[in-house]
Amino acid sequence: MLHWLLELLPHALTVVLLVAAFFLPGLLVLLPLKPGWPAATALSPAVTLLIYLAGSLLADSVGVPWNAATAAVVALPPILAAWLAGRQFSFSTPLSPAVAGLPAKVAVGAGVAIGSAVTCLALMRGIGDPATASQGWDPIFHLNVLRWIQESGSASPWGIAPIFGAGPPTYYPAGWHSAVALVPGSVTETANLSSIVIGGMIWPIGLTFLASAVLPRHPAAWALTPLIAASFVSFPFSQLLRSGQWPNGLATALVPATLAVIVVLLRRLGSAERAETPAREHVLLAVILAALLGGCVAAHPSAVFATAVAVLPFVAALLLSILARGARRNPWRAAAAAVAAVAAAAVAYSVLANSRLLAGVMAYRRAVRAEIPDSLHLAFFDLPRFPALSPPAPDDFNLAVGLLVMAGAAVAVFVRGARPLAVTWLAFVALYVLAAGPENGLRWLTGFWYKDTQRIAPFIAMTGSLLAALAIAVLARAVRRVVSTRQPSARTGGRWPVPAILVALSVAVMVYGIYWGSGGYRSAERVAVAAQNYVVSGNPGTGVLSTGEQDFIERAGAMLPPDAVVIGDPFNGETYFYALTGRHVVYTQLGAPTAGSRAKELLRTGFNRLRTDKSICEAVLKVGATHFYEDAPGAAHGSASLKRWPGFYNVPTDLGFERIASDDRRALYRITACRQPG
Repeated sequence: MLHWLLELLPHALTVVLLVAAFFLPGLLVLLPLKPGWPAATALSPAVTLLIYLAGSLLADSVGVPWNAATAAVVALPPILAAWLAGRQFSFSTPLSPAVAGLPAKVAVGAGVAIGSAVTCLALMRGIGDPATASQGWDPIFHLNVLRWIQESGSASPWGIAPIFGAGPPTYYPAGWHSAVALVPGSVTETANLSSIVIGGMIWPIGLTFLASAVLPRHPAAWALTPLIAASFVSFPFSQLLRSGQWPNGLATALVPATLAVIVVLLRRLGSAERAETPAREHVLLAVILAALLGGCVAAHPSAVFATAVAVLPFVAALLLSILARGARRNPWRAAAAAVAAVAAAAVAYSVLANSRLLAGVMAYRRAVRAEIPDSLHLAFFDLPRFPALSPPAPDDFNLAVGLLVMAGAAVAVFVRGARPLAVTWLAFVALYVLAAGPENGLRWLTGFWYKDTQRIAPFIAMTGSLLAALAIAVLARAVRRVVSTRQPSARTGGRWPVPAILVALSVAVMVYGIYWGSGGYRSAERVAVAAQNYVVSGNPGTGVLSTGEQDFIERAGAMLPPDAVVIGDPFNGETYFYALTGRHVVYTQLGAPTAGSRAKELLRTGFNRLRTDKSICEAVLKVGATHFYEDAPGAAHGSASLKRWPGFYNVPTDLGFERIASDDRRALYRITACRQPG
């Protein structure tokens, strides 16, 4: 742990700035409304992203560059408005239930801190040096978007369209980019360290707030939830780092806090608390919820769909309660309402199934990843890899936690208010199994997540963490009752009651036993998953970057003029010239890199005919390429260089090229064969 802290010290300022970028604006907006510090902290990232969304659109419209100063200016009006509104409209009690006693407060704080530290440690060990560029498919694109925002000053969802190449402006959720781009310095460092903030701070804080909302009578579960959540590979390790889904991962991290606010609102709308809560607080809570949903959309719209799935059982439970009370007063009216609800659900299903707007998403093609029972093993026990890729070893199973989750689901049936949580967990398990495959009549429902199991698995971890914590908390409560009955009354009261301390120590020993018995929550597996895109091979062409290639690109890029444009195989290092050095490249992403451009497509296959084919030089001039990056052929992300990008190999560089920089494995040339007549 000490070694990790020492390694993090050189990057401490960047982490602090990232924390400020994600938390500070939203926190300053929420605090005057008096939701309480725990709730304000958990909710602030989503509110911040909504501010950035509005601010980036406004900045684009008036031609002001997006940077830290602009973000501060656009955040000022909502902050002032909140402080003014807070004088008349604020919560009379915090959104989080009160924690009774100092030991419970210490336990909750320790749970968040330790869960966060365990997660951050594994993330940092996986990343290694934060300045190392991720070689994942998605991160390459996101790094270039960060560079584009810093260069162009445009951070709106439509402002990053040039990264996609030619064509009309395209919407892309830019919430993560708009926040991370505010931090100065290396885009690779800030992007990598954002995973620490998202996975190690936003996620556990949000889960703790969710636990307090769903399980208000079980403060032990609040403390245990972030500790249990640290055992899961699916989030943040798999989605944030192995898949490199930084924007979607941020959206995932926002769901727990958003769901918590909906649960609180539903509870306050229930008959028991409705009379106790002023109407203005209901309105205020609804406004905050709308802001949170807006922030989720800014991060990635899939968060809204996940929230909808998660909240549906809670809404159904409230409606059933209302119908049950109504049936006693007016059976016919209750029956009509039930029929209307069923009809509305059928209509919603039909609309989703036949929506032209969603057709492309719902019909997204995704290969089968696993079938039952393998998909159930993945869903229940959080395996780090698909069984088809690597048969699981016994240590790969998150066995103890998985069994606790199942026990918690059984316990939830008998715990007031917890039944919807168990149903939500089962719903995400079902969606995971559908997404894994094979194709069937219901798999389209997972199209909201592109039928990607790694986008759904974090929500199994979200609900599962609460259920496992509930199982332990209920057991601890039962033990405490037994201990209390056998202790003198003088020792069961006071500020530090003996039974509570004994039970807390027992629970701590139990959790540590699970941690130790599972090899530090499968530490090796979590680190390996996190490190997958940061492992650099010594063989040139193996992976997007090989040993020493990032350093070479940074050195060579510094030698290029500001208006240089580099061309080469994007699957073999060319794309990094933009992210690492700010020099433009012809192919900015791995997905559809030619972007409908005939010139880019021609160069993909024929650049090596530059001296013999006039059309090649015409294409070079059209795309503006001034320099050629040469590397040994490889096969990164399944793209066999010599087959998919043959134009950039076996290039005769002895004539028509001027070498700028080289080492034993790669070289950068200035293209002289296609000079325009002066």
